[in-house]
Amino acid sequence: MSASGGKLNTRDVLKAVAALFNPNSPQDVRQKANRWLISFQKQKQAWMISDAILRTPNLNINEYHFAAATLRSKIQHDFFDLKKEERGRLRAALMKHAVNHVTDQVRMQLALAISALAIHLVSTEWPSALKDIVTYFKKPRTAMTLLDILTVLPDECGNHKTCARRIVRKRAGEAFSIDTENVLGILKEYIRSAGSKTNLQFKVFRCFLSWVRYGDISPQRLADDPLFKYTFQAVEKPALFEIAVEVLSELVLHTQDMKRYQPAVAVLVPNILKLGPKFDEALRDGDDETCRNLARLFVDVGEVYTPLFLKPNRQAQIVVELMLKCSAHPDKNIASMPFNFWWKLSRALCDRSFPRKIKEQFERPFITLIGSLKKVMQYPPSLRDFKDNQAISDCKRMRYIAADALVDTVSVVGVQRVLRILYTEMMKEWERYKQNKENWRGVEACLYCFRSLARRVSNEENEVLPKLMQFILVKEVQEQFALRYTATLIVGRFHEWIRHHPRFIEPLLKFVVTGLGSKLRLVVSSAAFAFNYVCTGCANQLAKSYILDLFKVYKVSGHLPLRERKEIVEGLTSVVTRLPLQNENGYLKGLTEMMKPLAEILKGAIDRKMLHVEPHKTKISDALDLVAQIFMSITEASEDRIDEDQKSKTQRRKHTVFILSHLKPILDTLMLQYLKDDSLMERVCRCWKYGIRAVKLGFTHMLKPLLNRLAELFPEHPHSSFLYIICVCVSEFGKQPHREYQEVMAKAYVVFTKHGMNTLRNSKAFTDNPDVVGDFFDMQKRYLTHCPRIVFSSELIVQVFQCALVGIGVHHEDACAMLMRFFCYVH
Repeated sequence: MSASGGKLNTRDVLKAVAALFNPNSPQDVRQKANRWLISFQKQKQAWMISDAILRTPNLNINEYHFAAATLRSKIQHDFFDLKKEERGRLRAALMKHAVNHVTDQVRMQLALAISALAIHLVSTEWPSALKDIVTYFKKPRTAMTLLDILTVLPDECGNHKTCARRIVRKRAGEAFSIDTENVLGILKEYIRSAGSKTNLQFKVFRCFLSWVRYGDISPQRLADDPLFKYTFQAVEKPALFEIAVEVLSELVLHTQDMKRYQPAVAVLVPNILKLGPKFDEALRDGDDETCRNLARLFVDVGEVYTPLFLKPNRQAQIVVELMLKCSAHPDKNIASMPFNFWWKLSRALCDRSFPRKIKEQFERPFITLIGSLKKVMQYPPSLRDFKDNQAISDCKRMRYIAADALVDTVSVVGVQRVLRILYTEMMKEWERYKQNKENWRGVEACLYCFRSLARRVSNEENEVLPKLMQFILVKEVQEQFALRYTATLIVGRFHEWIRHHPRFIEPLLKFVVTGLGSKLRLVVSSAAFAFNYVCTGCANQLAKSYILDLFKVYKVSGHLPLRERKEIVEGLTSVVTRLPLQNENGYLKGLTEMMKPLAEILKGAIDRKMLHVEPHKTKISDALDLVAQIFMSITEASEDRIDEDQKSKTQRRKHTVFILSHLKPILDTLMLQYLKDDSLMERVCRCWKYGIRAVKLGFTHMLKPLLNRLAELFPEHPHSSFLYIICVCVSEFGKQPHREYQEVMAKAYVVFTKHGMNTLRNSKAFTDNPDVVGDFFDMQKRYLTHCPRIVFSSELIVQVFQCALVGIGVHHEDACAMLMRFFCYVH
């Protein structure tokens, strides 16, 4: 059968529907029927055939549902296929079908179809749409149909699937909003006459929710409307509880303008707060779903009406108590719901204009909150080891947001007070742990709380943190993997504090280094992280007394994963940059010792011609990454040193140039060997990139040979990494006035611009080479920034613009962003 050619008939459609919904049909038959029906729905004959199916008696529900869904889809997407007289006939037919078909699925599709049609026509051919719909369906037999239409009508005004212009949907929404109070009157009649019919009551509240969300209800009408009273009554009925709570939440959000909606707020707040005992009952019964719905409602009240609760009155007390109960719920998803409320409350209390005496009255709830936050941060009992990455990821997400709430607590209570509380709690949990080694989660959560506060604690703190650091060094802490992991992270986070308390440097660094030998990857990662941060934070002290010990760690770290090795390299480099310049064991010796084993790996592979053989290829890749990391860390350390004079900086840079010069032959050889390997070529170029940034003008004698080499290679091997080396050179040398620099940069511009445009000669090339796109136009932007004379004297800028216009629709986020930045910069 074919829906794209020939005359379609009702029998073919019904046959395809039967095949699609018959569970005994083979899979290929069902797939073929599905494709045919999708094609059918796009044909103009689908209007007539779907109408005919709905008029045919004694068909099954699947056939009626498909026909109704097809009409709904056609109105949403192909409405303008209909002529004016056809639209009138369709309207009459839909109204009739909605009366005749009362099953839920079919009725809902017809309600959507009528709503979509009303949206299209209300501002032109059918201005009385809502009134006509109410008149036509306001009968006991069609009450459900009317409620379905009234429910979806405001929703569909915001539905972009309805193929109507935005202005048409906006005008339709405004037209329907005028009749909001009439609709509420209808709902009131239905709710009064519903009796014990919970299905009808549910429909009424669902419709009320839709009009609260999208309609325009006057403040006074909202406060006086009996539906308010009925909604609170519905909360007590299990079948209506969820929809009633949803309506109340929407009413709270609708009345955010408390001044305008003051009468409604005066009714909402006390009645919602009366639901506290229901939350207590659900908590006792283990009814998490009821707790979740009520918690969401309480949180909405707390967040929307925060200004009401900033005074120490009974309502404020009740709200805060409810938030504390929610935060203490065993389900962490429920417990996390009020966190934004605590943030809003803390911001308000910490405002300088807020009375201090009132703020002090709110301190007690925040202190109570600390215990709940500690429980949220605890790993679940189901997590017995750290090998389930998904479970760990889920826990981390929850811990992060709980940590933010703890910081909010600090802003109200004060960091010193919180530290004392946490240490006391940790000691209690430690006693439980000593009695049963399975009780480690409470101790670990307290440690994590300390870690979360690192940025808030003064480096001069001398009461709690010394005791915490002593606790970390306890043997039992080091033997439990989770405690060791979090304790190690604490050491890294408090590296600034450790610098101001040098007596802890040696024992804590030893603790960290021991962790590098752990069998658990997470502990190793945390140890490498802490090693980096302690070295960075305590670089001066370590350079004076511990440099040999640090090099021992570096030399035995080759078995670690690359990420951890990079952390160690970064930390050690920070210390090496603090070594004296003149001493024979100073900076040059330290940098040489770092580079030597990496250079040996690279040169050994070259000499043995093992550049393309595993595992040598992986070792080369890792070595290049570490070389680049060393140069990058040198640059960062140099930028951070504000105490070093210019003479010392120049001398240190000369030593770095010396090292880079000795690496040059190796990097040149690797560049030629890996012309067909994008990944390794990118790593070679990263070494140049960060090496140039580390030595800056010290690279002068190597600049011309490198650029000439790249210019020779780029036409045949257009690696994007070549372009970003040019970008770095332009940034470092483009503004230098010397003729030598300008000539070299001008030649590079011509060569790389011409061949770059040749690489990006059509839209497909833009899509296939997003990295080249990004780096090519970054290069153009940098030339325009640092040496515009070169650009405008080459006469290539017009061709560059033409090239950019070819790729303006490139389907790659980063490449497209760089292209747009180029246009914006030129503009």
